[in-house]
Amino acid sequence: MAAATVVSNKRVILKRYVQTGIPSEDDMEAPMLAVPAGSTAVVVKNLYLSCDPIMLCVSG
Repeated sequence: MAAATVVSNKRVILKRYVQTGIPSEDDMEAPMLAVPAGSTAVVVKNLYLSCDPIMLCVSG
């Protein structure tokens, strides 16, 4: 079996709930993703990301 290729995953995940203020880089992570050789996976790229300003009020 061939080795898996590791690609950069641009997905950003919150590691913990942010109690107050604006989330910092320490509150987030961008994990690496292993794609098995011979995989029929599809790469999807987002061109735009919208973060609603109301979420700052709701989360803080």
